[in-house]
Amino acid sequence: MPASDIVETSVVGDVTVVTTVAQDARVASWTGDIIPTKAMKAYRELLTTACSFCHKSQRSKLVCANCKVAAYCSKECQKKQWPSHKLVCQQSTAAAKLKLVTTLTANHDAEFTLMYAFVLAFDLQKNMVLDRPLVACCDLAVDAADLAIIFRLTSGEETPEDYPDGVEGMLQVKHFIPLDSNVAIDVGRRKIWEQARLKNHIKQCGPIGEYPAGLIDFHMEGTDQVVTIPLNIYDEAMMFSLVVANGAYVEVPDGKEIHMPFTPRAPIMVINMRIRDDKKNQLRLRTHMPKEALYKYVGSNINQQHLKMLPTTIYAMRNGKMINTPVRMEYSVV
Repeated sequence: MPASDIVETSVVGDVTVVTTVAQDARVASWTGDIIPTKAMKAYRELLTTACSFCHKSQRSKLVCANCKVAAYCSKECQKKQWPSHKLVCQQSTAAAKLKLVTTLTANHDAEFTLMYAFVLAFDLQKNMVLDRPLVACCDLAVDAADLAIIFRLTSGEETPEDYPDGVEGMLQVKHFIPLDSNVAIDVGRRKIWEQARLKNHIKQCGPIGEYPAGLIDFHMEGTDQVVTIPLNIYDEAMMFSLVVANGAYVEVPDGKEIHMPFTPRAPIMVINMRIRDDKKNQLRLRTHMPKEALYKYVGSNINQQHLKMLPTTIYAMRNGKMINTPVRMEYSVV
């Protein structure tokens, strides 16, 4: 691999552990599940949102003409909220960024992976919750699609001024954590959840309330807006989580086995890697990243937690050849 792709190396005995920004050929792509433009538009039109004023769930997309983010069920609600909304309303690129959220959730593979993360976040494989809404917070950000640029900026080798026209960016997930439903659930979210339960009943052909439904609050870095999207948990996701919940044992270079528990971070990193590897932007999760946005990789602006979620690839090598790392799953009894 090119030296420019290597982030860091460490040596354990006769084994060299290499962290690189190169694509991991072992990870399958999602490009076989591309959403046609018409289907994407239809998906967005069917999304249920809450009115910014009365919190009534609605599908009409009456939005503020200035910020293009605040949504309302009627002109009356828009007028009633204007005295408070005008204090925070401003023109921004928030609408374009938030569109990436619906593009992500419209992808069936991404949706299934989010189900898996949701089940693990709330331990639903151990204790099913059907009688109340559960809410997870998913923080998103746009990172430079070329990870090598990020590490050159964080190391001081380059500055944002080296990219006056900006760079290509890609959507990345930074956090996925459960929220306290007693605090996070309001009237609008509860109505969205109730409609999601009904949808799950129709899609899985079972009684209402037999299958779990949750909510995800998506927050995009650089905006103050939160998009709440329902998530119906399918049987396949529940079964997969039951199988892998106990984690795996991985053989490290010195021959010992270490236990690697499966947490929500595992499926989230799968999402990040597959977006990274989509060089042709078939998933439509890439966007322009202006020069000003690159300053988050400089000095005290650097978020170390966000850097840890970058989809780098780690290889173990001996005598210049890659070592296959044995993995032993510890299956749960279903």
